[in-house]
Amino acid sequence: MSSIVIFCKDCGKQVPSSEARDQLCLDCRVRRSVADLRDEHARLWRKRERYRSRQANVEQMGRQIARVEDRMGARIKELVPNERQAADLLRRELEAARGQRYVIKGV
Repeated sequence: MSSIVIFCKDCGKQVPSSEARDQLCLDCRVRRSVADLRDEHARLWRKRERYRSRQANVEQMGRQIARVEDRMGARIKELVPNERQAADLLRRELEAARGQRYVIKGV
């Protein structure tokens, strides 16, 4: 039995209606669910870089960044039942978070 294909209202990708929730594909739901943690990750990373440039102890901030990454993984696992797909999405979100480190948001 085939399902109806709909467009994700965020990215416009075609997805089966069985995989979409609130007219959003899985990628967009994951991206939205970890957006605040991605911002927190970028903030902590920039803070760690500032401290490192002044030769200060950055060990604690490394642990904070790891906790944020763990929370990102937990949120993704809540949304994605498949382990392999969850790992791929987590890797993608961590790459996005690491790429966002040096992006300065406008006020």
